[in-house]
Amino acid sequence: MCGIFAYFGHKPLYIKEVLKVLHILEKEQESGEASPVGGHGAGIAFLNERDEFTLAKVGKTNGSPVDDLSLQLGETAGHSRLILGHVRYASTEFGNTIGHRECTQPYKPICKHNFNFVFVHNGKVQNYQELAGKLTMSHKFESQKIELIDSEVIPHLFEELLSEFKSTRKATHALFESIEGSDAQGNTVVMLGYNKNEAHLNAIQKGKTRGLVAWTNSKREALICSRETPIKKILNKFITEYHFQKTIHVKRTDSINLEVHFSLTLPT
Repeated sequence: MCGIFAYFGHKPLYIKEVLKVLHILEKEQESGEASPVGGHGAGIAFLNERDEFTLAKVGKTNGSPVDDLSLQLGETAGHSRLILGHVRYASTEFGNTIGHRECTQPYKPICKHNFNFVFVHNGKVQNYQELAGKLTMSHKFESQKIELIDSEVIPHLFEELLSEFKSTRKATHALFESIEGSDAQGNTVVMLGYNKNEAHLNAIQKGKTRGLVAWTNSKREALICSRETPIKKILNKFITEYHFQKTIHVKRTDSINLEVHFSLTLPT
């Protein structure tokens, strides 16, 4: 099970700061946990000046995947108002995929309808093969060249749901209803989307995962992370200055179902 970070706001956040958060998150391991949150891969997506999502990700190497990700991005990353990060710790079932970037998140599907969104997932979708078999459109799965990953089924399913419901909120709820986990492994999904100055953040928590903490403010800006510690260490000044308050705190031992929806207009 993996770790997630998301930022959604008017004030740009530096990618270097997010990478510092991911570096701490990938090594996070509470007492009683069998493994760290990450270490099998890392990735980041952020909205660039062309209003497209820049995507960078790496699989497992000999060192820290987040360090490798930082080297890949170099000095060009800058800052962004929409950022989605992920650190991977693969389940045993997908152990042979950890060296491949194609099996690392975030995922930005090539969509028939040209929807501009990126996804990250933490947990295990028990019925992912069944869901993949029910897709009615033609889809290209990046991970399939290695082994189809349950996480990548989610954005393609969402594409079809969004095409049907014409609403990110309704499509997110339908996604919530569709995916199945287990008592030990539930699912967290976070999506960022952007179209014509309108930005959307949608998240679901279903069952028990690595945890989910969210901070929001009166401007409807949001910051999300699987754990609180990396945010307090790296972004405490940022969340204080921009009046973020902790509004959701799901611990890894909690089994909770919830949906979160935010929308912002981001002037060019």
